[in-house]
Amino acid sequence: MAEPVTSFWVWLALWRFTGPQFILVAFVASVYLIGLLRLQLRSRGRAVPLREMLYGVGGFGVLLFALSGPPEALADEMFMLHMTQHILVAMVASVLLLAARPMSAYLWALPETVRIGVGPALSRQGWLRAFNGAVTNPKFALPLFVLTLWGWHVPEAYELAIRNEWVHTGMHLSMLVTAVLFWWPIIGPPPVGSRLTYPQRLIYLILVVTPTAVLAAMITLSNTVIYPHYAGTLHHFGLSPEEDQRIGGLLMWIPGNVVYLATLTTLFLRWFSQEDRRNRTGYRVSRANMEATRRRREELERRERGD
Repeated sequence: MAEPVTSFWVWLALWRFTGPQFILVAFVASVYLIGLLRLQLRSRGRAVPLREMLYGVGGFGVLLFALSGPPEALADEMFMLHMTQHILVAMVASVLLLAARPMSAYLWALPETVRIGVGPALSRQGWLRAFNGAVTNPKFALPLFVLTLWGWHVPEAYELAIRNEWVHTGMHLSMLVTAVLFWWPIIGPPPVGSRLTYPQRLIYLILVVTPTAVLAAMITLSNTVIYPHYAGTLHHFGLSPEEDQRIGGLLMWIPGNVVYLATLTTLFLRWFSQEDRRNRTGYRVSRANMEATRRRREELERRERGD
């Protein structure tokens, strides 16, 4: 870009419907929509709830905005916009796509013969289901997500991704895939639901907060430009490279932790609701048992009196 962008509305109009990232998002979204349409037509609209369809469309919409919209247009020249992409991909789009439970739609996008062949692999003893369970195991998914995040922020790896479009695509693809694996044990979509209890999910999520916050703090509090590429780019919106980097670190630090905090709060409330239902059920069962015991004792007393 020859001149720096200073207007929000000019920036908002910058879209790129070309390149490997757009092609990949468009392909995956199209397959999902084709499968969803087939499944809904076959079931007369009863197979997938409206809420899940909105999650799916919203997830792909966020991906399209992040990887082909305004953030992508200036991501090579502004660190804060590149971090915005990472937040949208790893914290928003991945969660929405999992909440959409898209597996059935993707299966229905396949030809019938292939779909029938894949069916046994997704059964309880199927190899595909076993593989899904292995890669979404918290012992694997959590460290993989953290290492991927930290690895791409090593200056050499980050600079390579900026200079090479295919490496850049690989960066975002790996972040999306590892984010999906990370969030899977919390959301638990089929075919492999979450094996974690609510307390375990809370601990699992807390474990990721510290390493991500440390990375964000290191970037935010740095007195030098960590990624030299940005020192020679245009100063969009009147921001210097140091200010741009500081804002990018704050975006990782604050909105990222807000997502974690919101999820922790939701999990805690669901856990509380689950325990409340159990206590109510246990109380009703206890009352019923006490009443049955009382009636049995009265019956025995009547027999002893010869009534």
